[in-house]
Amino acid sequence: MTDKNIPGFNLAAIWRDWVVKSEQQWSENLSQLLKDERTGAMIGRQVDEARMMHKMFTEMSQAALAAANLPSRLDLEWLDERMGKLEDGLSAVQAELSQLRNALVEKGAADAAAAGGARRPPRTRKAPAKAPSRQ
Repeated sequence: MTDKNIPGFNLAAIWRDWVVKSEQQWSENLSQLLKDERTGAMIGRQVDEARMMHKMFTEMSQAALAAANLPSRLDLEWLDERMGKLEDGLSAVQAELSQLRNALVEKGAADAAAAGGARRPPRTRKAPAKAPSRQ
């Protein structure tokens, strides 16, 4: 007889129930462990030590990078922020240029329609007189 023939047998349901029960047991056990003040104090000290180690490592890394004349993470973050501001400013200039171009095109179209087409500027200079040729 196989598992498929057993009425009420659902492997997924059994697995799900096991996972839920094991999570509850882990949660209860860890909660009891963390309620103990000695355990909490020990974990707190370890977290503080990890923070101090991270701070020391960051400072040493920055000093080593500075000695090698290389940018640190803070330098790159500052540069990223500055580049972002430049890109925003460039976008604003492009938007204003586009608006100005559209306004000029509309004004030029309105002026051309009012003038009855494209006019050439009046010619005020005369061509220079030709000197008599010597032959």
